[in-house]
Amino acid sequence: MLAARLKRSSVLVVYDKAHRYRDLCRSLASDTIAVVDASESSIESREAAARAFFSLVREPSSGEPGPTELLIYIPSGPPLTDEDRQDDPFATYAVAGAVFPDGDGDDYLSLCLKAKPDHATEIRRLFEQDPSPSFVLIDNVGGGLKWPTLRTALEAESARDILFALLLPSPQQKEALNVNDAWVAEARALLGSALGLKLVTRRKKWDSIADELWRFLLFGEFAFDLPSDLPPALANVPRAAAPARPLVEDQCDRLRSDVRTKPHYIERAEQVEADLDLPGHCRGLTDLGVRDTFPFEERVVLTAAVRAFEADRLDDIRAILDSHRGSVWTGKGESQEQWGLLEAALRLAENCDDAQRQIDDNARSLDPLVGYYASSLCEVDRRQREFEQARADMISPDGDMSAAVEHARARYRM
Repeated sequence: MLAARLKRSSVLVVYDKAHRYRDLCRSLASDTIAVVDASESSIESREAAARAFFSLVREPSSGEPGPTELLIYIPSGPPLTDEDRQDDPFATYAVAGAVFPDGDGDDYLSLCLKAKPDHATEIRRLFEQDPSPSFVLIDNVGGGLKWPTLRTALEAESARDILFALLLPSPQQKEALNVNDAWVAEARALLGSALGLKLVTRRKKWDSIADELWRFLLFGEFAFDLPSDLPPALANVPRAAAPARPLVEDQCDRLRSDVRTKPHYIERAEQVEADLDLPGHCRGLTDLGVRDTFPFEERVVLTAAVRAFEADRLDDIRAILDSHRGSVWTGKGESQEQWGLLEAALRLAENCDDAQRQIDDNARSLDPLVGYYASSLCEVDRRQREFEQARADMISPDGDMSAAVEHARARYRM
């Protein structure tokens, strides 16, 4: 990675406060690559950098051999402010070429995850134990495990794609899994290393493994997103450990966002919710996070939004609507109608507030009032008609929505 950046930019300044990349940088030295190690002597390294840089920009006709690329290794953190750059004798080289690290994607953890994408959970677990694991330790992660049978049967390369196929295989993939059970041992190893899932089922059939994997993933996302501790009755339900959270959320997002997989996601989530009795065990919780993994979460959020509307906390309702606008549950049947009604009520309340602030200045005589109605106040009536149409589209509002309807009408009458 460093060599590729150096080739593109000709000059690369490597800042390394943890002293992690020194040997790596020095190993790149060659007849065409000058490596200056600023950890040895500040004055001598400045002179060496200047000589090497002059060699880079020298006219080719001079005929003098010399390096064509320059790497400068600095055993400290990169300058963050203009004042820091003024004090850094090598800052000009960074401007002339490139710098490492360059952004969050160049931190050590991110680089290790890119190097071992199929073992992201194990990598994160290592970093929890040691914030700076060695190159050798990272290289040994995985032990050469490549899941050849799974890759062949599912025609998938990455662990991410293999997991997705195990959750929801295509007809061709399902047929390949049903031909024999040679893939099961690899699946157990993959699920253990990638997610921390130890399969309980002893059956060597796809449907049994998929059932367990679906519940593990969905409940894991719910538990990760929950701001408080799990209810005691759910504390022992198997779920992924913290290092697997990005992979769990990635799989769930992928299943929800694809129109081809969304119906299957809905069916599985409803089944897991019923099997674990999540609405019953979570009855006392009002804050379930921002991810609507299960349908009962959408009901809790809708109730909170109605309560906020009744209390005239319009900013809270806007935040709730924005954060749940893409929820897989808000677009289903009655839920879609209820959220649409609440959004219409919010728009009506906002217009009523705007009109209330301006009406006193325009109601002193008939002409300004008529002009004000024609230019602005008529918008309130338009929003009221939209709200009443949304109300009429609902078959029968429940208690919470009925209260919101009456509150919106009261705001309009004011």
